[in-house]
Amino acid sequence: MKGKKLVSIIGILAITVILNPIKSEAALQSNGGTNTTRNINGWITQIRQMQATGGTLGLTDTINETNLTSDNKNLDIHMQKNTEYGGMAILSASSYGNPDKIVDKGTTTGNATGVVMRLNKEWVAAGMSNTAATSMANAANRYKNKYEMSYEEKAGDAIATIGGWHGSTSTTWLSSGGDRVSTQIVHSCLLRAYGGSIFSYNGYGQSYDTFNGTFNWYDATKDKAWSSRAVVVVGSGI
Repeated sequence: MKGKKLVSIIGILAITVILNPIKSEAALQSNGGTNTTRNINGWITQIRQMQATGGTLGLTDTINETNLTSDNKNLDIHMQKNTEYGGMAILSASSYGNPDKIVDKGTTTGNATGVVMRLNKEWVAAGMSNTAATSMANAANRYKNKYEMSYEEKAGDAIATIGGWHGSTSTTWLSSGGDRVSTQIVHSCLLRAYGGSIFSYNGYGQSYDTFNGTFNWYDATKDKAWSSRAVVVVGSGI
């Protein structure tokens, strides 16, 4: 990919990044201990700001607060998309990954070289076109996966083909619940590692009961706090 490297998907917990100002080198994964949790708007915005002035890396980049873009062509740090989480999960089940089912705190390779996985629900930057998650709705398309209520597969998203893999007990697609008219603002986003397997997912968040005029809350509502991951891309002309 012409001067690009997808370095790794990194746990948010304690990230140390080693960057050479001339060459595209690497990022050091730090898998940490106790997860930090935020809502979907908090993650997608704050992860992008890691490369901004005063951010985790202490760089001099400026992030557009609306669409999350910047003028930096050599570094891109963003919240994991569903396709990026899915690609990692699929590779973990391949001949290059973990030969066994990944348990909580297990790794994608079965040894210390892999990415540590926690089976305690984590956000991915994925939602419907009419999502109520403002920061994700406004973000440039490169920072999110945009779906409709009727699922259409995206390459690498590990949704359509992985039902039941490794003991997955939850495969609930994005749903608004309640009044499912096309103009409804959808309060759900997508959680991964939801039910006993890294292949599980849940998108059933807030729903509106039109009969009683009330909102009902579920795990995948945009306002609930769960963990997430950052993806660091280093290269030339990204």
